[in-house]
Amino acid sequence: MKRFKEEIQQRFTARHKRSLDFAGNLKDKVILDIGCSIGWFEKFAIGKGCLRIVGMDLCENNLSNAVLQVNHERAKFLKGSALDLSAFGEDVFDVVVMWEVMEHLPFNAEQKSLKEVARVLKSSGVLFVSVPNKSFWSCALDPAWYLGHRHYSRKCVSTIFSKSGFIIEKVEYGGAFFELFSMFLLYIFKWLLRQELPFKGWFEKKREEEYFNDQGFVNLFLKASKPQLTKT
Repeated sequence: MKRFKEEIQQRFTARHKRSLDFAGNLKDKVILDIGCSIGWFEKFAIGKGCLRIVGMDLCENNLSNAVLQVNHERAKFLKGSALDLSAFGEDVFDVVVMWEVMEHLPFNAEQKSLKEVARVLKSSGVLFVSVPNKSFWSCALDPAWYLGHRHYSRKCVSTIFSKSGFIIEKVEYGGAFFELFSMFLLYIFKWLLRQELPFKGWFEKKREEEYFNDQGFVNLFLKASKPQLTKT
């Protein structure tokens, strides 16, 4: 059995594929990735022709890992919080992504974070977000939910985005029971055994089918934009 390693090639899952697909055309875009982890999105965004991408994370080990694995002149990594984007001026980025980040923010801090995003996002820019969906099975079968890991309903997310100055353009769902079962096994094999998940290839095939069949309930994927100011 393989040892568990924080390598992009091993950690790239069906959820990541769906996120990348959901983000669409990234060619010539200037991108901010909040909560970049080990740089998986940076690696593939560069492959899709982005002009420049900045990855932010609070974990220094993740950032060091990302620098080594991405190793590209169009990618920059820095330590920072979703609640403080003061390192950037206004209207800097064409695209901001927050994949599985909001649920890790302090309670009721989502609006503060999104208002910071709105500040650094260009008027024509877009925000892509994924969060755990609040459904019976996605909560009941997520061990982290019992430890305070937040899940969001579509209505809840819509309210948060609206109060933060964003208009939601698109909402999609992804992931089902194989995603939940795989994540449960990941807790065991990653944190307890430090081993790679057995039958990983088979699980990934099933997870990918779930993420691209439009019948998921585990994750919410959202695309949002800033309101366009009308000239008087």
